[in-house]
Amino acid sequence: MVHTGSCGDRLHDILVSYLPILTWMPKYKKSDLLYDAVSGVTVALTLMPQSIAYASLAGLDPLFGLYAACFGSVMYIIFGSVRQITIGPASVVALLTFNYVNPALPTTAVILCFVSGIVELICGLLRLGTARFVVEFVSMPVTGGFTSAAAIIMASSQLKGLFGISFDAKNCMEMWIKFIENIEHFRVADTAMGLICIFVLIGLKSLKTIKVNAKGIKAKSYSVILFLLTTGSNVLVVIVSSIIAYFSIRQGQSPLVLTGNIASGIPQFRFPFSDYEDEDEKFTFFEGLSRLWPGAIVVPLVSILSTVSVAKAFSGGKVVDASQEMIALGFCNIFSSFMGSMPVAGSMTRSALNHTTGVRTTFSSIFTTILGMLSLLFLTPLLYYIPKSSLSAVLICAMTSMFRYDMVISLWKTNRRDLIPFATAFVACLIFDVELGLLFGICVDLLCVLYRSARPSISIEKETNSGYVKWVVRPSSGLLFPAVDYMRQRVIAEMSSLECSNKPNLIVVDCVHFDKTDFTAAQGIKSLINELKSESCQLELMNAKECVAAILEATLNVKILSMVPPQDSVKKFNFIQPDLNGIESMTLHEMKMKNICERKT
Repeated sequence: MVHTGSCGDRLHDILVSYLPILTWMPKYKKSDLLYDAVSGVTVALTLMPQSIAYASLAGLDPLFGLYAACFGSVMYIIFGSVRQITIGPASVVALLTFNYVNPALPTTAVILCFVSGIVELICGLLRLGTARFVVEFVSMPVTGGFTSAAAIIMASSQLKGLFGISFDAKNCMEMWIKFIENIEHFRVADTAMGLICIFVLIGLKSLKTIKVNAKGIKAKSYSVILFLLTTGSNVLVVIVSSIIAYFSIRQGQSPLVLTGNIASGIPQFRFPFSDYEDEDEKFTFFEGLSRLWPGAIVVPLVSILSTVSVAKAFSGGKVVDASQEMIALGFCNIFSSFMGSMPVAGSMTRSALNHTTGVRTTFSSIFTTILGMLSLLFLTPLLYYIPKSSLSAVLICAMTSMFRYDMVISLWKTNRRDLIPFATAFVACLIFDVELGLLFGICVDLLCVLYRSARPSISIEKETNSGYVKWVVRPSSGLLFPAVDYMRQRVIAEMSSLECSNKPNLIVVDCVHFDKTDFTAAQGIKSLINELKSESCQLELMNAKECVAAILEATLNVKILSMVPPQDSVKKFNFIQPDLNGIESMTLHEMKMKNICERKT
């Protein structure tokens, strides 16, 4: 019976780990339903205009964005572990989709969505999040430079919509060149509408800083009004601009470039392996997939980084199961691809809105889906009148929050070296493609990490007592290759610059920062010992941990002759080291065992 119970508990734990819905569904209350409904509807009001704008950013028909908004977060209800997260069309993913999906073959976006889901699901099932390979391989400065550059690229891509001009460009530099060349063809009405929308959006979002001085019912009323104006600013701007466009057309005028016709109705459930047809060109699933390389790898990896970062931001200090988030994101993309969606990922702005409205569970996404489906059924004729300049204004204002100027200030004040990978990723993304910029940033960041580990800060304290010279060498980081060679060079160079009378008789290396060592480092210590012997100088190591001592003992081929009993805080090691002329006894070091190596129990 005991064995059966333990198996049952284990099975329950496995199910809960893969199906987080089991943790909150049994305890779900009516009050939770109310909060989730408010959050879901509020997010939907923001998501609908955003989805059309992100589809435009990806160079796709608005329907791809609307389908992503409706069905992107359905599976997160079951598999998601962070209640605040909303899955749907995201800015960076839309930009990457634009880079890989041929506008003449827009349905390849569905293939990209499906394959992204498969890759994300495999990463989650392989527990790559637990291994911290995918989610922590990219540092914050690299991510900051990447997202800041992406914000500028996306804002730049909306200039043509804002000013009502048309051109094609492959990268940010070309966008600005083409924009300057075509600026004389700008449309006055679109430009005026776009700029007014930007000023209105900035004004509405600044209402967040207003403090309500009233009390009681008035205070609550004012707070609700301010909240609705700030959170619904995108919807408000799009609705008002659409009304203006509608009445302009009713009066026989068409000064604005509009979104155009959008097919109404719920999409058919379609298996992604079906054959596709775009503009009289037919192709199979695998033919479409061959045209997406390497986007089939880049898009899911960037989606994972984005979603896991959002999950960590709203985890409330709890440990986020990154692998489970990968699984959830994978199922979201797979399911939405069956509905004809573009790739989806977690959104920081919508998740923050979810958090602000007091969301209780991931069930809030069902209300976003319902409202989105109602929009597809009944509101698509009205979407025809949305001016493209107003959508461009929405996107440009959304991009301002993505630029990490706050990170630049923090890095400048704390660690300016980290500005190198930030600047590398930022500049490379602007000059080349965003995926190449991200790769360059990662490579430079790894080089910086290797350089810091190979060039630790080394302090040398010199003491002289009755002609006896002693040095204490204290590296700031671990004793690993090639740091030990750098330390050896520093010591030898310091000694070479001195007269014989000022050279040390004893050099003590403080190993307080050495958590581990390796074979190459031990060989470096051996070389230093031999070089110091020629200078009649002795070497000692202090504050070394037991694991470091064990590696040195094995690598240097030394043997412990005597040791103070374990209860003593100081252990003295006498080593015998083989010599070509016989065996010579030499005291190598004294170790204070204040920090014992962790041992597996």
